[in-house]
Amino acid sequence: MSNLRIVCDAIRDRLSAWLWITFGFTALYYVVLMITMIARFGNWPNYVTGYDWFGNVARIIQSTPSYIDMLPIIRDEWLLEIGYMNMSFGHGISEWSLNLIPAKMVLTLVLGALIATVWVLAQAQRQVCTRRELGVTAAGSGAGATLVALTGATMSWVVCCATPSWIVGLAMMGMGVATANWLEPAGTWVGAAGFIFLGITLWWQVHSITSRTRTDDTSVLAGKLSTSSPVVHGYR
Repeated sequence: MSNLRIVCDAIRDRLSAWLWITFGFTALYYVVLMITMIARFGNWPNYVTGYDWFGNVARIIQSTPSYIDMLPIIRDEWLLEIGYMNMSFGHGISEWSLNLIPAKMVLTLVLGALIATVWVLAQAQRQVCTRRELGVTAAGSGAGATLVALTGATMSWVVCCATPSWIVGLAMMGMGVATANWLEPAGTWVGAAGFIFLGITLWWQVHSITSRTRTDDTSVLAGKLSTSSPVVHGYR
């Protein structure tokens, strides 16, 4: 049985759960980000701003001849902004906000799909694998998901130049702003490392399932051979 077939069969057998985890994780991720910011700053969001993402993308495509320049610009386009506006300064200043950026949302959805795939394969693992192998799965998927989720955060804070970035989470947890800004360029590599961890975890799951299945099949065959009746050969 091919590795891809094992993954597809596991998803098909638990398709409903796979879909719930994929989309549920994506929604829960942004809810948790919002709750985290409310708890950290002690203010409820008091403004919501929507952006014409489709129109903006169309204008970028029309006005940018180079695909190399076009894609990074589209990647940073906003869809929705939810935050807290401090009205003590003139017309107000956004102290913090959660930004929904479609490019980042797609990556979060991919993360949710990978987590869902790890889960459905883990259910198959439970039938044939040891606790140690399940522990390796949990550790690998947990590390990978944490790295991707950390770098996928699109929060902004006026202290961190009010631009949506993953380093806002680091600053909120107590890291110095200068140190967080210094780490910002590493976000792409940290996120990529997270996806690599998840990919290795999926490979490990499929490998453990196939190796255990082959071992069990060999044991069953050996048992049948050892318990079969001896054949007596006669001579004329």
